[in-house]
Amino acid sequence: MKITVVSPPLVAGAIAFPIIERDSSIQISDFWARASAGSSATMHFSLTDPNYPDDTPTDCNLIWSYGSSPKENARCNNSQYYIHFPDGAVDFNLFTLGLERVSGPIAENGHVLLRSGTQWSCVDNPESGVELSCSYDGVLGMSV
Repeated sequence: MKITVVSPPLVAGAIAFPIIERDSSIQISDFWARASAGSSATMHFSLTDPNYPDDTPTDCNLIWSYGSSPKENARCNNSQYYIHFPDGAVDFNLFTLGLERVSGPIAENGHVLLRSGTQWSCVDNPESGVELSCSYDGVLGMSV
């Protein structure tokens, strides 16, 4: 006769830790960036995170000297997302945008490469005082 024993701690352990379902991407819309003739850079986008519907959408805005790295601890307007550029100083024609969730039960850290000539398009000297203007056509999904 074969006897099978089930250990109660293993069964209880499976019940004690709830599984948190998460969406694997955040959406970025209204995304644009500009570099002025005076070396000032500005960037704006709106971030929507299905894992944190109470915190988003939120706007994200940066101003810094073009050709250098923005402030290291730059955050979106709701203070819940760090904005960083993993490959260093930003050239709007080709750069990597990174986002990291500051706090919460679901850890998020993602990045996406943006290259002019794709849905991310850049125009040189579109108007007086603007050296470079770029924008994203549509909604960008970033895996986290």
